[in-house]
Amino acid sequence: MATDVAARGIDVADIAVVYNFDLPDTVAPYTHRIGRTARFEKIGKAISLVSTAVRLC
Repeated sequence: MATDVAARGIDVADIAVVYNFDLPDTVAPYTHRIGRTARFEKIGKAISLVSTAVRLC
């Protein structure tokens, strides 16, 4: 697992899947998180686990 700081600053090759166990409050951190996968025209997945109790915008 990584923090939002790591999502912005770490470049690890060949990350195939990013799991979000909680969603950030704004779109920008989410974009940075899921941007860790599918880099350089590779295929990747982002999976977000969301409870029915979470209100989405």
